[in-house]
Amino acid sequence: MNASYAPRQELQYGLLISRSFENLWLIRWQVLAYLLAVGLLGFAMPVFGNESTGLIGFLLYFAGQYWLFHALLKARGLLQTSRIRIFTFIGLAALLILPIILGLAVLLVPGLFLVARWIAAPAFIVARGQGAFAATDASADAVRGSTTRVAMAAVVLFLIMIAFSAVIEGIGKTLGSLDAFGTVDPFDLIEGHLLPLLLLGLSVAVYELAGRKDTMIEDVFG
Repeated sequence: MNASYAPRQELQYGLLISRSFENLWLIRWQVLAYLLAVGLLGFAMPVFGNESTGLIGFLLYFAGQYWLFHALLKARGLLQTSRIRIFTFIGLAALLILPIILGLAVLLVPGLFLVARWIAAPAFIVARGQGAFAATDASADAVRGSTTRVAMAAVVLFLIMIAFSAVIEGIGKTLGSLDAFGTVDPFDLIEGHLLPLLLLGLSVAVYELAGRKDTMIEDVFG
C-alpha cells in the first residue's frame, strides 16, 4: 500500500512570517485568554509568593502552549489524532533547550540553525501524537532546503517581539504609577511570553506548508 503525500510547498520567507501572524489571529481569543491568565498570575505573585506561583507558571506555560497548538492545528484542519501528548510535549522542551541555548551562546548561528530545524517539532507532536525524537526528525526533514529562510523568519519575529516589548514596557511604566500596580508587574510576565507565541505561529506555519501530510500509519495502526 502506497502512502499518499500532499505536495510540499516551498517555504518562502515572506509567506512564513505572514502565515505566522495569520495563525495567531486565527486563535486570537485563545491567545488573549492565555495572556490574561499570565497577567493574573503576575498579580498573584505578591499574595502567594514566587515559589508557589513559579510552579503554577511552569504548568500554565506548557499546558497553555499545548492548548494553543491544539486549537490552532484544529482550526487549520491539521489535527490528525485525538491523543493528548502533554508529557511528550514537555519532554521535547527538555530535550531541545540545552543544545539550542549552547548553540546561541557559542556563535549564535548554530543556535538559529537548530531553532529552524526543530521549529515544527511541537506541531508534529500535537497534530500526530508522535514521540519527541520522531517529531524532531520530522521537523528537520520538513525544513530541509529551507533552513536559512526559516531561521531568517525566526529572527524577524524576534525583532518584532522586541518592538512589542518596548510598547508593553511603556504601558507598564505608565500604569506603574497607579496604586493597583504598585507591587506587581504583570507586564513583565506577558512580555516573556511574546516570543513563544510568535514561534508557535511559525511552528504551525512550517508544519502546514512543509510537513508531509502522511496519514497512512495513523489510518492503519491509529
